[in-house]
Amino acid sequence: MMFGLNLAGAGVSVITIPIMLAIAGVQAYGHLILVQSLALTAFTICSFQYWQGMLVALPGHKIEAAVLKRSVWTSLRYELLGISIVVLGAIVLGAIGLPQTAEFDTLQLLLLALSAVFPVIGTHTAYFRLVNRYNVLMLAGFTANLLKLLCLVGVSHYAPTVTNMVLAFSIPEFVRCALLFYLIYRWNDGIEGTLDGGTIDRVKVRRAGRWSTLQAIADLPVNQVDRIIIGFTLPGASLGVFAILKRIYSLVNMATSPFYSTSIPEFAAKANAGDIKGAFELWRRTMKMLFSVTAVVALACIVSKGIWMPLVFPVLQPYNIEFIIVLVTAVAAGTFITTHSLYWALGHLRQTTIIAVGSNACYLLVLAAFTWLGGLTGSVLAFLVHVLLVAGLKIILLKRVKKTNI
Repeated sequence: MMFGLNLAGAGVSVITIPIMLAIAGVQAYGHLILVQSLALTAFTICSFQYWQGMLVALPGHKIEAAVLKRSVWTSLRYELLGISIVVLGAIVLGAIGLPQTAEFDTLQLLLLALSAVFPVIGTHTAYFRLVNRYNVLMLAGFTANLLKLLCLVGVSHYAPTVTNMVLAFSIPEFVRCALLFYLIYRWNDGIEGTLDGGTIDRVKVRRAGRWSTLQAIADLPVNQVDRIIIGFTLPGASLGVFAILKRIYSLVNMATSPFYSTSIPEFAAKANAGDIKGAFELWRRTMKMLFSVTAVVALACIVSKGIWMPLVFPVLQPYNIEFIIVLVTAVAAGTFITTHSLYWALGHLRQTTIIAVGSNACYLLVLAAFTWLGGLTGSVLAFLVHVLLVAGLKIILLKRVKKTNI
């Protein structure tokens, strides 16, 4: 069910892109991506990921609802600081009036920035994952994307303006965020486990949150900085094409995200209970399953591209090589996604951050060289090299951990 809902939500999200292109054009769409990338970068740098520590330290313990809610509100306070910085940044960006944001006024910039940040808030995500209500997150995400699609369709038919497009794009995310926090406030779910909740290591929670924050910052070159660089150095249309290619990557890769979400608490629970062998066996099973899933999705995209590409993304038709490279990258990333969660759940927080910093620094260098030599083809090829490098390093390190502990 989670796989189906997540894939459906991603599919609906992708369908909104051609509608937005029809309303505002590829250049305005590229500038919209730039604004959201700036917002996500600021949020990542300025918010502490306490919620990641909850996912690592709390599974396996019996925790009452009131205690869990206190942890939730602690996490939310940290993220509210990042949201405040994003709001301030959007106001400043509107006052500066850069050419890359000329299509949007200050209020629109604020809406776009918050609509980028709200879906990645980790506090409510951690709560629903810890109480084993993943279906709530999936249903909320799918419903928000469907509502966004319906609103954009209405705007494109009756009032195709940039202002209405921004409202249609942003309001569903505000509704989803408010609803999820309302459910947390109303529900009284705790965490089931065999370990005493009083033995939770709060230092471990903060340490995991600190390393997770540093890792997220280290991942910014791959997740956001490349878009920001393109947005400020090339026309908005170029960033629009690049963003669409990355969205297709996300569409294939998002089919695997439920496995990443569920595997971290599962791996952590086994590790906390001393069942390292069981954690590695679960890892092997997930990789086999995920390769099958991503390969089938990627193959279906290639076989059917002659049907959907001219209708949905005609702007991509001259970029067949780049399209295939992106699909190969998505298969590789999706297959090894639980490799990252296992390495994290086993407590290798510092090593994970070091790998992220080093590999992303290499990515920026490779990206610069490949883009200079091969243009857009070189850019997407650099991303494939990055994905394979990180997965390969962690697999080698996990094999060493296995030899040491089993």
